[in-house]
Amino acid sequence: MTKKRFPALRATIGKGGLTLLCLAGLAGGAWATEGMFQHAYGLRHKALAGAGAASIEDATGISINPAGLVEVGDQFNMGVSIFMPFRQYTARGTTMIDTGTHKSTGNVWPAPTLAYVRQLDEKSAIAFSIFGNGGMNTTYKAFARTNPCPPGSPGTGAFCFGKAGVDLMQMFISAAYARKLSDDFAIGIAPIFAIQRFKAYGLGNGGAGFSGMSAYPNHFSNRGYDWSVGGGARFGIMWRISDTFSFGASYQTKMWMSKLDKYKGLFAEQGNLDIPANLQVGVAWRATDSLKIMLDYRRIFNDGVKAIGRSSVFSGAPFGSDDGPGFGWRDTNTIKVGLEFQASNDLILRAGYAYIWPNPVPSSDTAINIISPGVIRHEFTGGGTWRYNAHHDIDFAFMIAPKSKQEGVVPPIYNGGASGGWTKLSMYQFEVSIGWTYNFGNGSTRAR
Repeated sequence: MTKKRFPALRATIGKGGLTLLCLAGLAGGAWATEGMFQHAYGLRHKALAGAGAASIEDATGISINPAGLVEVGDQFNMGVSIFMPFRQYTARGTTMIDTGTHKSTGNVWPAPTLAYVRQLDEKSAIAFSIFGNGGMNTTYKAFARTNPCPPGSPGTGAFCFGKAGVDLMQMFISAAYARKLSDDFAIGIAPIFAIQRFKAYGLGNGGAGFSGMSAYPNHFSNRGYDWSVGGGARFGIMWRISDTFSFGASYQTKMWMSKLDKYKGLFAEQGNLDIPANLQVGVAWRATDSLKIMLDYRRIFNDGVKAIGRSSVFSGAPFGSDDGPGFGWRDTNTIKVGLEFQASNDLILRAGYAYIWPNPVPSSDTAINIISPGVIRHEFTGGGTWRYNAHHDIDFAFMIAPKSKQEGVVPPIYNGGASGGWTKLSMYQFEVSIGWTYNFGNGSTRAR
């Protein structure tokens, strides 16, 4: 899929895409908790650490398992999250990468979520949602360096070329259709249209700095924003095994995106930055009339996208080539546990925990991931729903991701040929969310 296949669409996005991204709340930073993905998109599932593939109770379930949208009722969800990621790197024995500890700025980002579901009849439903995603967002100021820089460079910042970092923003627009095949079994499909915008700066360009290792050194950094469009689909099943036990599973295909031509010297395959596929399966058990327990497993297939999954350890093929280096992110697994407790007729409380393994960034790839330190391993979440009346629910959620780290040796190719360089990445995150749900018809199906 190339840019030439979308000339009119890309022109429209170039003019109006920023407005759409701002509407989706992605105008400042990229989300990244589980690799380059959020832990969840809707507020209910955020409070459950992303669990709930076998328990869909609102329209935002389209992003986890569209099969569960049947019997949710007619509903509109709207929420906003304030996401706070704190990232830094520490280096020693390095040359082009400045030594010492340096923090990335830009730590507070707002983002809303929108979703709507309508029941067509007792066996089918349709839904629509807008949500955002990302994972490689950093900004290192143009600080005075400890290490000397090569002649001709500005001589400041993390990599000698002043203010440095990357800015990736993505927006997904999804529609869904769900249908019951029997009283206890449903399927769902949700086509997804994706837009992404990317910029890299301060990494060197025109053969200077790290761009000297690129097949297209003039398209490595400092090219401004570039746009990419594409899409994929999510498929799901839901099986109610008994009155108290259910099983759900969904698979989101890789999203095939048009190429980022301005950065064909940075990403493998001449600027090809597709979005990885992921799989989620889960079970839900109603232990008592008031308590539901959910257990999910999620796998993200980073290795299916060369620009993301290919190792950054230089093998001779330059950046931007078909076999060029990537960011080295591994396929990841996540176990998610969610608890939902009906505290009263009008109050539901939730809590969750998620564990990610292995560390998305291998120790051998820490150097390149200074600009994308997606190393989070643990997530603690909570929240709830308060039914104001039969038609209006107030939703709230929070997430705490404690500091996670990864460290490793810098390959000599990234260190002026010298051995002994070392870098450590660290990140911790907070998120708070509040939302409103309007229930049409007879009112809320989420409270007694």
